[in-house]
Amino acid sequence: MKVEFEIKAYGEEKTDDYNDSFKGYEVARNKVLSKEITLGELENYVSTIFEEVKGDYGQPPEQLTAKITIRAKEKEGEITYLG
Repeated sequence: MKVEFEIKAYGEEKTDDYNDSFKGYEVARNKVLSKEITLGELENYVSTIFEEVKGDYGQPPEQLTAKITIRAKEKEGEITYLG
């Protein structure tokens, strides 16, 4: 099944000539994984991407969020995973 990971970092930054300035950074990844994957394994993937985003962001973000999406549909009483 295809699992979608979205990681977002936000925060205020100092910019000359502006009173307020905010910065955002987003990474989206897809990975085909087994249906038997555990929550702990998903957390490991998120943790790895968190570290990458924090390194690329340039300063500690005020907010760092993750969204994991698994798309599925039901057809004739059976669940089919999309992707």
